[in-house]
Amino acid sequence: MSEAPLRMVLVDDEPLARARARRLLLELPGVIVVGEAGSVEEAVPLIDALRPECVLLDVQMPGEDGFALLSRLTHRPAIVFATAYDQYAVKAFEENAVDYLLKPFRAERLAAAIERVRRELERPEELSKRLQELLASVGHAPQGDRLERFTVRIGQKQLIVRAADVLWFGAEAKLVFAAVEGDRHWIDFTLDELERRLDPAKFLRVHRSAIVHLDRAAALRPAFAGTYRLQLDDTTRTEVPVSRARARLLRERLGA
Repeated sequence: MSEAPLRMVLVDDEPLARARARRLLLELPGVIVVGEAGSVEEAVPLIDALRPECVLLDVQMPGEDGFALLSRLTHRPAIVFATAYDQYAVKAFEENAVDYLLKPFRAERLAAAIERVRRELERPEELSKRLQELLASVGHAPQGDRLERFTVRIGQKQLIVRAADVLWFGAEAKLVFAAVEGDRHWIDFTLDELERRLDPAKFLRVHRSAIVHLDRAAALRPAFAGTYRLQLDDTTRTEVPVSRARARLLRERLGA
């Protein structure tokens, strides 16, 4: 008796990326693509209705990210990430996801990921445990756990700072600061923690040492070797570095 087909859903905000993944998957024996989505909002009802065995999931998408999808699903498929994320994040995926693919991935690498999925599906208890560990390892914050305000010490008093008032968060000499109009406050968060807990609709990691408040963006100008400088709308026209890897996503979020 032939092996049951592996039913897959593709979730990626880029139509061309979905089209390429679909073409590569359909070249593999015993794989069918039963649905596609370009956002978390589209993907959640689709996956829960179709109940695929596997989801090929982009990590960074406008609005909610791939981790938000995992936290909202009722159905629990095997997850293969397709990501251009920094290496620190890839290490977390490697520990707990069924597999991950670094964009642009090759056909042979995708085929290897699908074989790993098939092996994992033979052990449903282990697959469920892996998904729970994945959610714990990335520390994805539910909406109710978003960082909306925090305190900083100034002399003998604690100052309450609203995240909405922060221009950008940066790192300097392994210390992290929150930059507000005319001042900086040193804070007890890492940038990784801030990236997970800040509202992704408002804040974006644009560099390994910078997270910006998108509502305060004023201008974007090219810099050296594919990098950019993002000018903010404060009185001093602060400029924040934008890495080449993050530039495309920032431009999309700004509508540039």
